[in-house]
Amino acid sequence: MASTPSPMFQRIDHVGVIVGDLGEARRWLGEVFGLPLERTVDLADGQIHGEFFGCGGVNIEVISIGDPAVRQRRLGNARARIEHIAVEVTDLRAALRRLEAVGAKTTTPEPQRIGNNLVAWTAEETTGGISYQLIERGGA
Repeated sequence: MASTPSPMFQRIDHVGVIVGDLGEARRWLGEVFGLPLERTVDLADGQIHGEFFGCGGVNIEVISIGDPAVRQRRLGNARARIEHIAVEVTDLRAALRRLEAVGAKTTTPEPQRIGNNLVAWTAEETTGGISYQLIERGGA
């Protein structure tokens, strides 16, 4: 009997959604659905702004892209689209080795540090059309 590998993912941390209108997304999530704004992030010299709304232990991140050309390339004519699913892992480098062994690739050659966390994103074309952000909390 074949053994089942231990799960790589510990839990869903957040789902990242690129939006064309951050104010509209904020209104729906905060005012209409009543979800609390838990934190914000600014990356790429302020060209990427994310707002995280809490929902039952998982966050919904709405992402606004400041550069019109990048926004058009990532969003197209849609009003919003899921950009990634972020999952927590206990050992990012071990998870990346496991993924590499089955042909998955990442969008950067090395994991990135965001705050206290170590993160990497999978290239969606190598992981079934879905981009996963792997997060090691307080990673070394």
